[in-house]
Amino acid sequence: MNRRDLLSGLFWLGISVFVCLESIWTDLGTFHSPGPGFFPFWSAVILGMSAIILLVTGILKKKWPSGIVDLWRGMEWKKVIWVLCSLLLYPLVLPLFGYLITTFGLIGFLLGIMGKPKVWVQGVTALMITVVSYVIFYFLLDVRLPKGILGF
Repeated sequence: MNRRDLLSGLFWLGISVFVCLESIWTDLGTFHSPGPGFFPFWSAVILGMSAIILLVTGILKKKWPSGIVDLWRGMEWKKVIWVLCSLLLYPLVLPLFGYLITTFGLIGFLLGIMGKPKVWVQGVTALMITVVSYVIFYFLLDVRLPKGILGF
């Protein structure tokens, strides 16, 4: 059992219980008419579930890396740098090319960097993610997304 995971899991579980109690006292409201405590309550519930998962896995797992050097062993730094660069470039390119083209390119690139699936799988997956996120943001949440030079 890793003592750090146990302590941090207990800490975050305590924080989540505290936030849940405080948000209940500030009026949760309903799903269709949320009150000021609605979002903090459900965020704290998710945080609490994550803390419980951390505690359970920390208790069940026997061997942990012995030092900080072991945590970084085997890290593929080229992939990390490519992902960071693409995420930093995304908001810069977004106004120029628009949401659909830029998001499709980013998702396709990230899929290629991380998993190396077949090109058609990358394309279809990137297209599905882009279209679903566009429908959610543009139609359901009514968010204005950048159209770019092509007008879509």
